[in-house]
Amino acid sequence: MKSFAYYRRLIRLFYHYKKKSTRLPYFPVRLWIELTSHCNYRCVMCPNKDLKKSESGTMDMDLFQKVLDESEDLVFDINLAHRGESLLHPRLSEAIQYAKKKNFYTRLHTNGSLLTEELSRKIVQSGLDRLSFSFDGYDKDTYEQIRRGGNFEKTMSNIVRFLEIKKESGSKTPMTSIEVINFENRDQEKPTEAKKAFEARFRGLPLNAMTSKQLHNWAGETESKKSSDCYSVCPFPWNALVILWDGKVLPCTQDFFGYYVLGDAKTTSLQEIWNGEGISRLRKKLAEARIDDIETCAQCDRPGRRGFLGVPREYLWKFVTKRMP
Repeated sequence: MKSFAYYRRLIRLFYHYKKKSTRLPYFPVRLWIELTSHCNYRCVMCPNKDLKKSESGTMDMDLFQKVLDESEDLVFDINLAHRGESLLHPRLSEAIQYAKKKNFYTRLHTNGSLLTEELSRKIVQSGLDRLSFSFDGYDKDTYEQIRRGGNFEKTMSNIVRFLEIKKESGSKTPMTSIEVINFENRDQEKPTEAKKAFEARFRGLPLNAMTSKQLHNWAGETESKKSSDCYSVCPFPWNALVILWDGKVLPCTQDFFGYYVLGDAKTTSLQEIWNGEGISRLRKKLAEARIDDIETCAQCDRPGRRGFLGVPREYLWKFVTKRMP
């Protein structure tokens, strides 16, 4: 989808979001497709470690292709990750290539710990548009306290080597960033010697950005401060869908354990689910601020974040700028 079509979709999205429409004449802007829910880390802020074995698995390629075939020319971009570590999927590069063949703007979020020389080359060659690395902590002790199961030097070396391969290939893609979560008890933005040394590792390499993210509470699954002096209507059900590895479709990435299932992508088309009874009812409740009986929404910290023109600021900024290629 070209830039003009994307911004035209945003205008329609904003109109129906402000109008509080419960049924929408457009398709989602973005899909989160969970290639796998398995993860090799046990990070302190992530509920993944509490997933039951029955809730863990890897997406079948037939389902993946069905979702993309139904979304072709309708969805702007896809994020090939959700609760798990997508580098664990044995056909990751094939999935990226299929998505590019269907003209999707593709994104991948990873901890980077499983990158190899071969896999790094495949990702660069696959046409992936944007790659972000989660890397919380500028030194070994901090990183390994947060990213439990991780090895600071090994993962750092993987990322550096990936960037070297990208540079050697002369490829401008994927646009590559490192994301750091701002923990309340750790000032990640302070210009410490550790941070300076961390940033120095990437000098001369094609790292496009280093960004910080606000910690969220995964709809009450983890502890985080929750604002209570304001209410912004969550825009997720007006712009996106989440497809779990087993086909369950959710309205939001914060519903980590899949309590609010809208339908099954294996047996139902995304078009039917997008304007089905479940999500229409949810849009109405969110618009009217009647979310106390929706457990995930009631406990989530995101509706309490301040907005601009009724839209949470972090989403507005990303949609208008950072989410464009």
